[in-house]
Amino acid sequence: MPAETASIDLPIVAKFLLAAKGDAGLAHMLAANSRASSRVLNILSRAAVGGITTDSSSGEALVDISVAQSAFFGSLRTRSVFFRMLDQGFRRVPLRTHLGIISASATAWIVGEGDPKPLSRLTLTSPALTPKKAVALVVVSDEVARDTSAAGQSLVTTELRGAVSDAVDEAFFSAVMTGAASTPSSGTTGADMVEDFRTLLGQVNTTGGGSLFWAMSVDTANRASLILDDRGAMSPLGGELLNIPALVSGMIPSGTLRLINAAAIAVNADSISLDASGQVDIHMNDDPEAEAALVSMFQTNGVALKAEVSFAAEKTRHDAVAEVTDIAWGDVGS
Repeated sequence: MPAETASIDLPIVAKFLLAAKGDAGLAHMLAANSRASSRVLNILSRAAVGGITTDSSSGEALVDISVAQSAFFGSLRTRSVFFRMLDQGFRRVPLRTHLGIISASATAWIVGEGDPKPLSRLTLTSPALTPKKAVALVVVSDEVARDTSAAGQSLVTTELRGAVSDAVDEAFFSAVMTGAASTPSSGTTGADMVEDFRTLLGQVNTTGGGSLFWAMSVDTANRASLILDDRGAMSPLGGELLNIPALVSGMIPSGTLRLINAAAIAVNADSISLDASGQVDIHMNDDPEAEAALVSMFQTNGVALKAEVSFAAEKTRHDAVAEVTDIAWGDVGS
């Protein structure tokens, strides 16, 4: 099956689960009546006995879920910073393993004939690559849930990809920004902008190797895209700055530019699970300052879809990432 087709298998499964309000047996029947692919039917068959996840699965269903998951994760690279770097840049290692990391290098010495050969101490750390859970919720009306047309499927696919991308990016940045260098912007002029770049490069590009990526907030990308010079092809949706890939994320605070050495971060994405229900109560909290409202899916004729992604990220160097904050390049009066 082509990769593009496989990438929508999980969204198709999600759509039938929504239509069936979480009843996997009914979802399988709806999918069969709609002539869904054999992979989708196998995944829904597995869901009827154990839920849709790669954990504790076996046989043909496991293969189908793994293929669909891999293709779905690959489809997120145009929206998600984490999945873009997972596709090209991160150091991928097995989950639930301990990493032996040299945090202080040995020193080379020149010694005379017959002299003892000194060796400096190696300091080793061993952080465990422990999975974290990123949970994305999508709530739709009964009418949208029951709509199995191409337009209805496209809507669910777009929303699921966006929700999973944002949930994983938020959890990823929360993990890797702990202890990272954070510097206020130098100012609003072009020279100040160059100084901000110089600061980040000096903090992260310390070995001359690795895999560098810029990651920035939406407003910072808007500002950077208006720079008309020879530093690279940059648009409000991303591109390049200083010939380094530039990624944009709504999960990065406004006025923030980050530089990431992806090769200095050990990661993996383990599994994704999908559940749907028309009986649950959901906390709706669009305003972080307001008290969350509890909304019943049953009373409001809604259906909730939960996507839970298990992943891990662990810095193997303290200088793997740094940020500049409070960016206001090009403000009036600069």
